[in-house]
Amino acid sequence: MSLIERVSRATLCLHLAPHGLDGVLRRSGRPVADSAFHLPINNPDGSWDVALASLRGWLEQDRGKKLPLAVSLASRWCAMLMVPWSGALLERNSAQRFLHSQFAAVYGDGARAWRLAADDAPYGRPRLACGIDAALLQGVQQAAAAQGRRILSIEPIVGPAWRSIAGGKPAAFALVEAGRLLLATTSGGRISALHSQSCGAAWGDELDRAWRRWNLRAPQLDAIEHVALLDLSGVSQEDLPGRFQPLPVAGAAHLMREAAWA
Repeated sequence: MSLIERVSRATLCLHLAPHGLDGVLRRSGRPVADSAFHLPINNPDGSWDVALASLRGWLEQDRGKKLPLAVSLASRWCAMLMVPWSGALLERNSAQRFLHSQFAAVYGDGARAWRLAADDAPYGRPRLACGIDAALLQGVQQAAAAQGRRILSIEPIVGPAWRSIAGGKPAAFALVEAGRLLLATTSGGRISALHSQSCGAAWGDELDRAWRRWNLRAPQLDAIEHVALLDLSGVSQEDLPGRFQPLPVAGAAHLMREAAWA
């Protein structure tokens, strides 16, 4: 049983993206049949405040039991970074200062307004870190609290995506969302490196080009023959390069299992 379900036997898993809110009820570690839903969001600019308003409205209208929530967010709103090991990561305040310095070096001073968190890697190992606009996180928390909902976790979709396939021990995986693609390599049961960029509706060619460009910077990718592919874009592609091996995905919310970031 997952960490979430050890806390609660039933959890409503939600995925908030620029153009849709997806949800599914999980009970005793499994999605409940016919519980999945999709709420389209008219959001041409892909802004998180429009999506947040839709989440708030859905929570206000939901007449179900006040089940706890596990929330994942689209990659578009989550800045990801592999940060080097530092002793500063061992203490909360110094960890935040260290993470802010790392994100500011890559993303600029705007990262100062983000809430930052890192996964719990072994001592001395690089960590996967995530930055999310503090106002977005606060908005999700307030929307839930206004309806008497408890939030168990809020995290980027890449976390649930990886954990859903980790048992197969792929050397690398690709996650494609509407307008966004992410490539990652793995080692020792963890994400070890990643690359993220925007993409168009015809993402098949862009995915292959992105891998080859990443390969130029990281020649060790030559040794990886197969890349697991999770497609959440809603626009399937034909004639994908054989390197990419699509895996079945019922929906973004179905990927939620246990939380790495709380």
